[in-house]
Amino acid sequence: MQQTQAFLELHQAFIDKQTKFATYRINNMNIITLPNVYHPAPGSSSLFLLNPIRERYQHLKTKKKRLLELGCGTGVVGLSLGEYVEELYLSDIADCAVLCARINTFINSRKAKIYHSDLFKSLPDILFDVILFNVPLLDKPIESIAEVSTNDPSGKIFLNFIEQVPQYLAPQGEIFFSYSTLGDVALLNKIPPNFNVEKIAEERHEASKNEKYIFRLTIN
Repeated sequence: MQQTQAFLELHQAFIDKQTKFATYRINNMNIITLPNVYHPAPGSSSLFLLNPIRERYQHLKTKKKRLLELGCGTGVVGLSLGEYVEELYLSDIADCAVLCARINTFINSRKAKIYHSDLFKSLPDILFDVILFNVPLLDKPIESIAEVSTNDPSGKIFLNFIEQVPQYLAPQGEIFFSYSTLGDVALLNKIPPNFNVEKIAEERHEASKNEKYIFRLTIN
């Protein structure tokens, strides 16, 4: 997708912020963000993914068994949902994110199994009742460490995720992922036909004229 100069300037300012250390207070947790780890700031895609899921899970009568968050970054999404599951798994491809998630799990006295993994590659061979992925939203080459969490050139990460995820989903399981018009929306057509696709949230960013969505997938 071709981007305007105004958007590119906004994106560069956003990337500059990602290179800095920061702290946040989210859902009664102190969340630290190491340099080059995606910041769960107000308006971030992390909180955009988290909020509708948390709202749903507040009404659960029984806990989900296993929840996996891919691309966990700080771990804030998974950690915020930990009270609704028996076992929490967090994973990221970036060493700095894995360290950050471990620190946040420890300082908030939470429990999680945390892995350094490229999608499912280094995860245990088990099934998950819930799989979350805040997909990198921007179809743009990765030119810095900070852009690992934001850029998905040609949608390759998303396509690999969609291809692999059915093998790890438990019966009656559900998948939640983010997507945006900053990426190639046509790739959503690559979702296998045996999935039921439900859009549970959407938001428009007026300054950039882009939209982002949260989808829920279940197997028919």
